[in-house]
Amino acid sequence: MTVCRQCGRMLLFDEIAVYRRLIYRDAEEYLCKSCLAQYLKVEEQEIDKKIEHFKSIGCTLFQ
Repeated sequence: MTVCRQCGRMLLFDEIAVYRRLIYRDAEEYLCKSCLAQYLKVEEQEIDKKIEHFKSIGCTLFQ
């Protein structure tokens, strides 16, 4: 079980993948989508768009 290092919420697979893709590929701790959006100072919808973009180009980190 992987949880957000900031709020403790259980993470979805795509949340781990987007963190690894945007922040640090070899990370062992992650932020949920909400906390990542706050960290990057963007709206959560921007994170969703990035997830969809990475999926559309075939990034193997995403389901």
